[in-house]
Amino acid sequence: MKSVLVNCLRPAMDPILAGIRKYKDIHKGESCYLFGDGVSIKWFDLGTFSDKQGIVCGFLPFHNDFSRLHSEYFILIEPWWFYPFQRTTSPPVKFVQNHLQKLYRKHVIEKYTDKTVFTNISNYPVLYNKNICYTFRDIIDVSLTDNFISHQMNCFAGSLRASILIAIYLGFDHCHLVGFDYTHFPSKSRHWYEKGMGLVNDLKYHEQDFLELAKQFIDITTITLDAGSNTLNHITYKAHTGLDPVFKENTEILTRKYLNIFNKWPGYTIF
Repeated sequence: MKSVLVNCLRPAMDPILAGIRKYKDIHKGESCYLFGDGVSIKWFDLGTFSDKQGIVCGFLPFHNDFSRLHSEYFILIEPWWFYPFQRTTSPPVKFVQNHLQKLYRKHVIEKYTDKTVFTNISNYPVLYNKNICYTFRDIIDVSLTDNFISHQMNCFAGSLRASILIAIYLGFDHCHLVGFDYTHFPSKSRHWYEKGMGLVNDLKYHEQDFLELAKQFIDITTITLDAGSNTLNHITYKAHTGLDPVFKENTEILTRKYLNIFNKWPGYTIF
C-alpha cells in the first residue's frame, strides 16, 4: 500500500524534492565536520571544531556550546518525526507524545531561520518553513551520473548515511565525523545528552558496505576519544586538536529545561 501511495504522489513530490538542487557543489573542494549524537561528544570542546563548516545531525543544537560551531546545515531525517505522536521502535512498542519535535521546531527551525534543515518529505504536511529542504530515497537531479552514491544505495537509512550524502552533494571533498561512535572500535552506545560515560558494545564494521562506497566520493576521517576504527581512517581528539579530552556530565552541557523534556522520551537515561 505504501508503494502504491508513493507512486501516486511522486509527480506532486518531485517539485518539492527539487529544492535540494540549489545546494549542489556550493562547498566544492572544502572540508567539513559531520556531527552525530554519540556519547564521545561529552569529552569534546565544541569550540575546537569551529574552523570548518559543520553539518549537524540530531540534537546537538541543544548543547550549551552549540553557538561556538560554524554550522549552516541541520539534518533530522527520521520519517514522520514532526508529528505529535511517535511509535516507539523498541519494546514495549507504543505511541507516545513527541515533546522533542515541538522543542526542535521552536529552538532550531524557528530560531535559526538562516540555516537549512534537511528532513524527510513525510513531514511536509505538518512542517513547512522557508529553511526546510525535503528529501526522499534519492536526490532528484538529472545532472548526477548514473553511478552517483544515492543511485547505488539507500542513503537516507539513518543519519550517518544521510549526513555523508549531503556532504558529498554539497561538494565537500573531506569530512571529519564527530560523535558517530558506532564507527569507533571499540564502539560505545548512548548519547551525549544521556547520563554517564556510555556503554561499550560489540558492534563491528558498522555500515561497512556503505562507507566503502562513500569513500569513492569523499575522504572520511572519524574522530575518536581514545579508540580506533575498523572501517575508516581515524584520529583521536587529542591528536586532532592538541587538547586533552575533558569529560562533562549531561547536566553540565544541557539546561535543566531541555533535560526534563528529553527525559520524557522512552528509553533515554537522563537522570
